[in-house]
Amino acid sequence: MSSRIDAAQGIMLTFGIHPLALDIDAGGARMSAMMNDSALLTRSRGPYSPDNLPPEALEMVDLVLLRWSPRPQPEFTVEGGGRWPGLLAQFHAEQVAVRYVVPEAVPPDLFVPPRGQVTLSSDIRLALQQLAESLRTAGRRLGAEPPVTLSLSYPDDPDYDEARADSLPEEFRAAVPPVVATLDIDRSGCTRKQRAVHDEALRQALYGGQHWEQTGRTGFHVRTGYACLRDGGT
Repeated sequence: MSSRIDAAQGIMLTFGIHPLALDIDAGGARMSAMMNDSALLTRSRGPYSPDNLPPEALEMVDLVLLRWSPRPQPEFTVEGGGRWPGLLAQFHAEQVAVRYVVPEAVPPDLFVPPRGQVTLSSDIRLALQQLAESLRTAGRRLGAEPPVTLSLSYPDDPDYDEARADSLPEEFRAAVPPVVATLDIDRSGCTRKQRAVHDEALRQALYGGQHWEQTGRTGFHVRTGYACLRDGGT
């Protein structure tokens, strides 16, 4: 599982992706992302056909190939069956799939940071790195990594209010997101020993000042900037 997380985090970094959605399990990683600004200079609307492919998707193909060269090409599927275009890029060697969408196709419950604001994406990558390292450490102690899966959501930040924003210089207030990028870890397939060993490994992976909050008998909540790792537990 740690290798899947590393691969997803690497794809995010290489392509400057803010994941709108992210799911990782033993079979690989699946994420969705907004198309790059440069791919959205020419806009279109379906229906499309093989002789009339969306320019946004074609531009994203060129951008992905440019940044991924000289590694093996991903497999591309242009999604033009609806009103708005999409592009599925499958990096088979890394077992990562990225679905690129246009702004109109982003569900309203997902959070899209302002253009150029990378704080939230960076915090997500840091949390993923911590989780991957903790799984490797636990795997060395147990003989195999604990079986976990991961999904991303964006619940409202209960600590976000005007007082918090006002405590920052004005030029940085827009960088305070109203949500917490929450990486939910499902450890329901773990034994009691696997959970205990993983808890210890994750505590060791934390940075100075990070707070481990125990929830229930088996859950936890760890904040990394504007992202967090969470196991709802029991």
